[in-house]
Amino acid sequence: MVPKKQKKWKWGIKVNKKKLSIFFWAFFCIWFVGILLYSNTKIFQKRMEMEKNLEKLDANVESLTKEKESLRFSLGETYSDEYLEKVAREDLGMQKAGEKVVVIKKDTSGSDDSGQSGNNPLSSFIDWVKSIFKSPE
Repeated sequence: MVPKKQKKWKWGIKVNKKKLSIFFWAFFCIWFVGILLYSNTKIFQKRMEMEKNLEKLDANVESLTKEKESLRFSLGETYSDEYLEKVAREDLGMQKAGEKVVVIKKDTSGSDDSGQSGNNPLSSFIDWVKSIFKSPE
């Protein structure tokens, strides 16, 4: 068989069309695979970032759910008679029939008590008042 003649370009370079097309297809395939690998790594990085954000949000949702449950529990307590009585006595200063309210104010003179209740007459008086109101055991 007689080999085909190669076409001569204007500059005198002989070109084999088959080899040239294989070279361009190989170059195109390598280029395309490179783009796919690059985009795949970018997508992987974005996915890892989103998973971290999702973990943070899940932890946030869990803490908010716990807080919601505790608030629901405390809301249920606010409708109880004991809680309403406690608020009426402590915050509003109300009293039951036959009771007397005694208010002991703290010393605001700025004296520093270093834990020696025997030396300070005011602390001795407060201890005496506390001993009167203690329930017998």
